[in-house]
Amino acid sequence: MPFYHKKKTPASNALTDLIRAVLRMNATVQKSGTRLMRGTGITNARWQMLSELFALEKRVTVSELARHMGLTRQAVQRLADDMASDGLVEFAENPGDARAMHLLLTEAGRATYHDALEREWQWTNAIAEDFDAEQITRAVALLEAITQKMQNDY
Repeated sequence: MPFYHKKKTPASNALTDLIRAVLRMNATVQKSGTRLMRGTGITNARWQMLSELFALEKRVTVSELARHMGLTRQAVQRLADDMASDGLVEFAENPGDARAMHLLLTEAGRATYHDALEREWQWTNAIAEDFDAEQITRAVALLEAITQKMQNDY
């Protein structure tokens, strides 16, 4: 049993356990993603960005995408610049702010994402088969709520 500070509440202890589990899961997802994308010509980071851009289904700036992904703007900007050079994304004018360009998937980016998705669905189906969709949906909602509170409070 891990050590907990004597002033922590049971919910606080459980949150600490959840955070540790999420960190372990993140490391595992990163390793699995690297293996999964081997041979596609994209890195795990590029797969993640393509996936987020596709899922958002709207125009976003690099800063907005960085906040959404929980990364620094500089890291996302470097990745976006590299991916733009390779034709996977492009920058488009932002009518609301001329300095903050929108980041869009190109047709090549969409095709690359769909190729990666062909690998991803088999992997996630195999993992998810031991769980109920409702359990996973509740876990997603909980993680999103905790993330939102952390972003707002700290």
